[in-house]
Amino acid sequence: MGAGAEHSPYRWNGLTWTYKNKGYVNERVVGTQYTAWHWVAQLRTGMPKPMGCVSWWGTDDHTWSPKIPVHGGASKVDKSYDDADCTGRRACRAAAGLPGQVTEFSFDAAWWLSQAVADQVYSKFDRAAPVVTDARLKLQQQLTEKLGETDAKAKAAFDKGDAATGLGLLDEHAVAVGATATATWLALWQTLLVKFIDGMTTVTNAADPVCGCTKERATFSDAWKTKVVADTGDHYLQPPSQPSMEVEAEADARHLHDKPTRPKLSIRGVVGA
Repeated sequence: MGAGAEHSPYRWNGLTWTYKNKGYVNERVVGTQYTAWHWVAQLRTGMPKPMGCVSWWGTDDHTWSPKIPVHGGASKVDKSYDDADCTGRRACRAAAGLPGQVTEFSFDAAWWLSQAVADQVYSKFDRAAPVVTDARLKLQQQLTEKLGETDAKAKAAFDKGDAATGLGLLDEHAVAVGATATATWLALWQTLLVKFIDGMTTVTNAADPVCGCTKERATFSDAWKTKVVADTGDHYLQPPSQPSMEVEAEADARHLHDKPTRPKLSIRGVVGA
């Protein structure tokens, strides 16, 4: 029951809970919602020391946030990823002029954008998870290509003994990939919000003259319906004499009645004259 109709592996009451003096455990997925930041260290031989390690760094939930490649020798990042060595402390961030706090949302903070995208997945797991997974893969491919280009230029500079140019390239790269990830995740959150607004799924439909889309309802599996009925019994059972709401909705959509109809937007006063 805790997984809900869309099979979410997340639970909001911690890893353990009790009932009638017995202890129970929840699932603990690798990418948990309690994560503050995470990284994967890529150690590389045959590179100048400032390039010997690339940290693929991400903020918030490991599963649903982008990871940006930052060279060990880089000394700058995009402001959306900047923490000024504050480790999230409110007063420190305010003093440094950084966007966003734990209690104050900001579109300019990578941590908050990762939170916003992950939150869409938590409540709409079956539908939203594949969208975010695909977006993260495409971004990773883009960032990997950018990393390769920077590696070639920076290594050439270091090999020539021009450390200043090499380090400058590493800084430029760290700032650029952070800005790219933040812009991409903002656009992704906007996409998710539009696509799954009001519990529906918005599908583009150019033939529709009103919104250019079709709104599809979420579908629930028989396994979920079985759980609901087992928990509620006949409390929500529809009386046999009443037509089901689904049948009525389908009939209305197909105009299966003998009453005259006309497009709503053609009625005077519905839209501006």
